[in-house]
Amino acid sequence: MKLFSLKKLLIIGVTIFAVSCSSSEATPPATPNMTDGVPLPSATAVVTRAPSGTYGGTLTVVAAAQIPHRDVHQEVQETLTALGPGLAYSRLLRLRSGEGSNQPNLLLECDLCQSWELNEDLAYVFKLRPGINWQNVAPVNGRALNAQDIVFSLDRLKTPGWPNAPLLSSIGEVTALDDLTVQVELALEDADALLALADGHVKIVAPEVVAMYGDLKDAPVVGTGPWVWRE
Repeated sequence: MKLFSLKKLLIIGVTIFAVSCSSSEATPPATPNMTDGVPLPSATAVVTRAPSGTYGGTLTVVAAAQIPHRDVHQEVQETLTALGPGLAYSRLLRLRSGEGSNQPNLLLECDLCQSWELNEDLAYVFKLRPGINWQNVAPVNGRALNAQDIVFSLDRLKTPGWPNAPLLSSIGEVTALDDLTVQVELALEDADALLALADGHVKIVAPEVVAMYGDLKDAPVVGTGPWVWRE
């Protein structure tokens, strides 16, 4: 009787073990899905707001500096170009500023131009923005900006012996291809030529003012920038 009971217990134990092993091998555990209940990231379009402005207002600037005269091409004084009369003028190119721009940087953007490209002759061709006018101050009286104004200003700045002429030492002939297109040839290979055109001293000035007064030292300040100079 004892032998039968022991044999019976052994059979029952082996059966339970076999069933247990068979069950675990037949049904593997489900692999967890890492994305269950977790929202996937999605791309968001970056919208750049178009610049806008409101006419009017007064900007009062105080600077502890002695400015000998107002000719931005014949003076290296940074205060003259960055403040005061310098605010009235524009450049062909400028360094990028504004919201989202880390300062300082060497990123270029158009000021008076709307685009530029390097052609097969290794000359830069600039397309000017249409609809830009000089400030309504005599003797320019609000006329439209044109490519000849750019040619005049760059050629004037390169006048031998002038303190800012070395800025454009790599700039060769400047030509107006039409009213809104300027070609700037390089006198020598210079990777920084565009940075030179964006320098704060490379202002675009009105030929009529220079013709009437001889220079800009004591002449009216007439530019295409957002601020009108008042003494």
